Amino acid sequence: MSGALGLDIRLPIGGLFALLGLLLTGYGAATAGDSARYARSLSVNVNLWWGAVMLLFGLLMLSAAARARRKASARPAEDSPEGQATEAREHKLGLER
Repeated sequence: MSGALGLDIRLPIGGLFALLGLLLTGYGAATAGDSARYARSLSVNVNLWWGAVMLLFGLLMLSAAARARRKASARPAEDSPEGQATEAREHKLGLER
């Protein structure tokens, strides 16, 4: 899931959702005792719950990006069978510099 520049899109999206989820969860926790504020939502603290959902989603995206970064380790072409075959073919055709 990385583009041409090697930026995994899950990293900024996860950071954004984690930050906004943290802010919204904090606001929901700070206004938890205000029953008049949440009267329109049947006394459900939607800020707290949706903040927690956004925070969880952001952390999942960040962990997926970190896992992909650890898994995709760069290794020289000579170490893989495909790279060895390509090197041999280029050497045979005289394409090496």
